[in-house]
Amino acid sequence: MPEENIDSTASPEPESKPVPFDPVIPTFREWAVLKAQQTELTSRMNKLRDKVVAAVQSRGYADHKGSQYIDLPFPIPVGDSEYIRIKRERRVSIVADLEAAERITKGRGDQVYRRAFPPVPTLDADELYVLLQEGELSEEDMDQIMVQKETFAFRGLTT
Repeated sequence: MPEENIDSTASPEPESKPVPFDPVIPTFREWAVLKAQQTELTSRMNKLRDKVVAAVQSRGYADHKGSQYIDLPFPIPVGDSEYIRIKRERRVSIVADLEAAERITKGRGDQVYRRAFPPVPTLDADELYVLLQEGELSEEDMDQIMVQKETFAFRGLTT
């Protein structure tokens, strides 16, 4: 038998162990791919929408409510729908101008102002700690007031 050259200081080759299969891997991979596609699609859709809106603004016609339209020269079938027109819908909402409301109600007197702007109690967490240091609140009080709230967020981490 021929003698083998064995180096006693060399470390043995590690055994190749199969990576255990985790059934969540394909599901997570599909989620990650869909998330990336959604981000890309959303960006593309927003850019296309902005181009179409600009076209409707520049060459569309308006109705009596202020909405703007472009009639398509032929129906465009997509899924179960057929698009015949593009609409840039005008929407109007009423919002309060806080500066005007404050100026006008103050001019009508303190009672009118307080009815329009009632004092709203808000918690000042920093002041609670000052009250604790001053002895107005105890540690037990603070343990009841400042409670832990646990939440979780789902995230895929990348390298």
